[in-house]
Order: sequence, then C-alpha cells, then structure tokens
Amino acid sequence: MSVKSNRGLSSLYSLRMLMGVAMVTAIIITVAITNLLSRDDASRQIEELFDAQMLQTAKVLELFYVSEFTDVKIKQLIQQPIKLHVQQTDIETFAEQSTTANLMYENKMSFQLLSESGELLVYSDSSGEKSLSRLVQGYELRNIDNALWHVFSYFSKTHRIWIVTAQSEDVREELLAKMMSNTWTVPFLVMPVVLLVFLLITYYLFKPVKTLEANLLTRAPQDLSPINIALPTELIPVQRALNDYIHRISQAMQRERRFSADAAHELKTPLAIVKLHHNGLRDLYGDTVEQLVTEPQQAQLHLSAIEQGVDRMSHMVEQLLLLSRVDAIEALNLQQCRVSDIIEASINQLITIIADYEWQIDISPSIIATVDEFYMELVCKNLIENSCKYSPKESIISIQAIEQDNKIILKFADSGKGMSETQIARAKERFYRVDENDSQGAGLGLSICQHIISLHGGELHLAANQPKGLVVSMSWPNATQ
Repeated sequence: MSVKSNRGLSSLYSLRMLMGVAMVTAIIITVAITNLLSRDDASRQIEELFDAQMLQTAKVLELFYVSEFTDVKIKQLIQQPIKLHVQQTDIETFAEQSTTANLMYENKMSFQLLSESGELLVYSDSSGEKSLSRLVQGYELRNIDNALWHVFSYFSKTHRIWIVTAQSEDVREELLAKMMSNTWTVPFLVMPVVLLVFLLITYYLFKPVKTLEANLLTRAPQDLSPINIALPTELIPVQRALNDYIHRISQAMQRERRFSADAAHELKTPLAIVKLHHNGLRDLYGDTVEQLVTEPQQAQLHLSAIEQGVDRMSHMVEQLLLLSRVDAIEALNLQQCRVSDIIEASINQLITIIADYEWQIDISPSIIATVDEFYMELVCKNLIENSCKYSPKESIISIQAIEQDNKIILKFADSGKGMSETQIARAKERFYRVDENDSQGAGLGLSICQHIISLHGGELHLAANQPKGLVVSMSWPNATQ
C-alpha cells in the first residue's frame, strides 16, 4: 500500500537539478559580466597602446626624417612626392606566422608627411595619395575607402610639417577578439567537467537523505522510537521535527489505547450490574408472574438497580461521544461573547436542578471574551452541574468573573464536601472519580473541560474552598484587548 501511495506523489522540483541549473546560470552570468568588463577594459588598453604607438611613430619620423627637410627639398617634394613601398604579404591574422621580411599588419599601417598648407610630400603606398588627415592636430577616426582608420595628426612647429600616422581598425578589432576568445572558450570547455564533479558531490551529499528514507521505509508500524542517525547540520531540524511528530503520534496512540481500555472497563461495571439484577429478578420470580405481587419490595430493588445501571451507562456513552468529539476538534469558531450571556445560557439548560440552591453571580456585562460560544457553554454547564451534584441542597454556589493581567478568570465555588490534595491532583484524569463506589458521573467531565480550555489557550485549576467545598477556576487570554 505504501509503495502505491509513493508512486502517486509528484515532486515539486529536483534539488540537484535546481542546484545544477542555478550553478550553470551563475557561471554563464559571471562569465558574461566578466567578458563585458574585460572587453571594455581591454579595448581601452588597446586604444591607448596603439595610439601611443602612432604618436611614437610620428616623433620618430620627425626626428629621423623631417629634421633633414630644407625649404628647397620641401619645394621639390611638393612637385614630386616620395612614395615609400610597404611590403605586401599574404599574412592576414595574428595567428599566422610572420618573419622579419613579412611583418603582420605592416600593410595596414600608413603615414604621410604634408606641408604646412597640406601638399603631400611623402606617403606610404598602403594609403596612397589620398589625404588621411583633415589637418587637425590630434586623434580621429575616419572612413577611408569604406574602411575605418585611426589617424593621428601632428604638426611640427620646428619644421612646419604635418606628420600623419594611421592604422586600420582591423588591427585593433582582431587583437581584441584574440584576447577575448579564450574568456568564452575555456569556461565552456571546463563546464562539463564541473557539472560532472557537481553531480558526484551532490550524490555524496544526498546520501544522508537516502539513509533517512531507508530508515523510515524499513521501520515496523509499531516502531515509534526516535530517529537517531548521523545527519548534516541542515538536516538536523528535519530529524528533530520527525522525532517530534513520531512522539506526538506515540502519545496519541497511547491515549487511544488508554481510552479504549478505560472505556471497556467503565462500561463493563454498569453492564455487570444490569446483568446481576436481571439474574436476581429471574431467580426471584422464575417464570411465574404471580410471584411479582408477593415480593414487591425485592422487585423494586432490582428494577431500581437496573434503571440506575442503564442511566449510568447512557450517561457514560454520552460523555464518551462528547469526549471523542472534543478530541477531534481541529479549529474553534471564535467570536466575541459576553461572559454573563454564556453563564445565563448554561444555567437555563439546567433549570430543573438549579432551583434547590442559592446563587451568587458576580459578572459584569462589560466583560467580553473571544471564545467558541458552544464549547464554552458546554464547559460552564458541566462545572455548574458538578457544583450542584456535589453540594447539599439550599447551599450557596457562587460564580464570579474578573479581568486580570490580560486574562479572563471565571470561578465556580460550591459548599460541598470538596476534595483532598491527592484527589485534586488526579481530578482531571480521564475516568477518575473521587468516590469509585459513587454511581454518579463517568469521570470524564473535568477532562473534557480541561481539553476545551486548553484549546482556548487557557488553564483549569481546582482548589479547596473555605471553610468547605471546592473552587474551580478557568482562565484564558483576553484577546479582545
């Protein structure tokens, strides 16, 4: 049966799967953010590096080339500019092998020397005669022949010459791509290994859960001993909660067994009395009705005993049913009620027995309690009935309600024979009667009252009344304040 029920259960999610997805997502997000930040930082560093290189090239050209220009030579160069040849090569990327004769990207770098007015003097054939600069000193990004070029323009005041160096955008883009390629490749190559290690680790970490599952599945139904196995710190609260649950189940089963045993014992006594007196009547009269007239007192004795036994058994069955109903309460129907109205309703239900007593009721109509009215009336009715049952006729029974320390206290005091300290200590036990030979009651009334009051978050107390009698007081939190 348990296997079938387990198959019918559906899991909300897999912790291992959720942790795996969370870990992969975290890695991807981390790598993406790192790439964005690193790419931005690398781009700035590359820009600074190559811009500095173009500046340095311009300074070198000024130092070793332009310094030898004379006015005559400048005029000659304006008439016939010099073209410097840049070695053409099939090498297109950093990944390809370069030599001293064929340098990478050499044909993607250019320079020009121009007169103060902008006439071309010297140029590299990688850029041609088309002017690279707008003759504005500094760095600029220009689109030349559908290609982006970084251009640095420098005016030598000493020689009155414009020195222009330029570099294709491809150089910087490929270098940046080459630098950033491994930032994606390595994590994706390592991720399968990380996931495999993660699965192995989680399998090991979840072994205590499997151990706990095996411990529960292999337990006998009657085994309600606490679970005591070595578990990780995170699972200790689960084990503690399970042990608490098992403890409550054990207590409930013990109460059920005790209830069954006590009920069987208590019902056995009145049934035995009925059977005894039934046999007595049968032995007394036999099968002849005439003997009934000759022995009326004996017949009345047996009939009275049978009636008392039946009444007691009926009362006990009613109490047992009530106790079963009270034990099954899952939630109270709480509402605000006047305590005086609850007492009045309880007394009205006992109108046939209250007339023989003197009543002193001191309850202010302003005392409002948040209670389940039905069950609170049941408690008050039970306590009033007990006061009448164990008090002599014409005696005083008092009922008082006060508000104290955010609590409502309701007291029932009688002038009966009272109880000893031992009897008071056991009075709330199920099926306990002060006088075992007394046929009145089933010994369940105070137990039922105690349970109902505890559901309201309160307590039931018994104490001796002075000079004689018993005081039963119940208190519960005043939720209306």
